[in-house]
Amino acid sequence: MNNKKKLIKILVITAAALLVLFVLSAVVAINADKIFVHIEKNGAFKKSIEFNEVEITSTTTFEVLSDDSRVSFDQSMMLVNKLYTLPDAFEPQISEYKSTTVYMNNCMLDAYAELSADISRRFRQKLYVSSDFRTADEQAALYEEDPLTATLPGASEHQTGLALDVYVARFSGDGFIKSPIGRFINRNSWKYGFIIRYPSYGEDVTGIRFEPWHIRYVGHPHSDIIYNNHLTLEEYVESLKLGKWYETEDYYICRMAIPYEDEFIFPSDFTSCVISPDNTGSSIITVKK
Repeated sequence: MNNKKKLIKILVITAAALLVLFVLSAVVAINADKIFVHIEKNGAFKKSIEFNEVEITSTTTFEVLSDDSRVSFDQSMMLVNKLYTLPDAFEPQISEYKSTTVYMNNCMLDAYAELSADISRRFRQKLYVSSDFRTADEQAALYEEDPLTATLPGASEHQTGLALDVYVARFSGDGFIKSPIGRFINRNSWKYGFIIRYPSYGEDVTGIRFEPWHIRYVGHPHSDIIYNNHLTLEEYVESLKLGKWYETEDYYICRMAIPYEDEFIFPSDFTSCVISPDNTGSSIITVKK
């Protein structure tokens, strides 16, 4: 009889424990978006990535770089906001993405294809784009329609083709973060070269509230540094002192004033290099070792 009572007691305790776990799991699932925002605001679970100043002594010229097959030019690091607006003569380097009528900057075509394919593979769902490249006229019309939400023409990243508003079935806008895919993208888009342009912790800097659906391409290692160091794009660009070289494990980075000097410091040995204007009167040079 004692053994039977003990068995019943164990079963009751086990059932109670399972019930508690079920309730806790339900609570976590319901509030997953709130938990994620809390983590974002407090920077939990992120590994800081160092990018320290480094001394480089070799030099080159712009003419030499332009003729080097390892060097490419794109628009990936352009900072666009109310302070740094696009010049009237700006021409985005855009292409249609896989015959979808979605247009994006050439530099992010492969990265978005990788992200989209990975989403389909992991979640058996498709990632959709609700807003892609916009012309200045389209941005002006949008601003006239909703000046409280839309930015002024020239101040929108959508005019560069570097930004996308994404969604999945039944989850868009603010609700995007409530979906598993939305949370995955907000936690992992940096691995594909994207950042959440307007993070939950950055409103005081960007002037724009949290937009979990708005992804912005910057490429590596910039996305790695921005996400893991809890920065906004504004803070990251401003942290790069003009003419100084910075080093990460696999890259050298420099923000250099335009026009370039006749001869300037540049790593002598490298695998590839990307040069992009940053829309502040400088360019950001990204050199892979």
